[in-house]
Amino acid sequence: MIIRTITTEETLPLRQAVLWPDHPLSASRVEGDEAALHFGGFVGDELVCTASLFPDGDQIRLRKFATLPDYQGHGHGTAMIQHLLDVARAQGAEMFWFDARESALPFYARFGFESFGDRFFKRDVPYRRMSKRLQP
Repeated sequence: MIIRTITTEETLPLRQAVLWPDHPLSASRVEGDEAALHFGGFVGDELVCTASLFPDGDQIRLRKFATLPDYQGHGHGTAMIQHLLDVARAQGAEMFWFDARESALPFYARFGFESFGDRFFKRDVPYRRMSKRLQP
């Protein structure tokens, strides 16, 4: 998989297809998309994975991380997370955090992310907040 910077508009169809397929494309937009860093993972010419980073001072937030179902479990998500962590460190971020679907907690734990706070819901889907300190 090749990872490169993409536009907000390029992220939306994959975000919607994977994360919220029963909602309109507009539901896949988030506040701050225009200023975020968007990344796409490509197999050949096909966009199979996308993720967006939202820098905020010494923290960076991951949002809308999605991999097409047929490509899950083949290392594409792992490659993307490693790339995102490298980008965050290069930008000097001290903390990397995000809201994770509870079903994905074991995946993120493999990279040293820890959950904190109470369970919460987005559109009836249970989430936990996760984070990892990048700099001392």
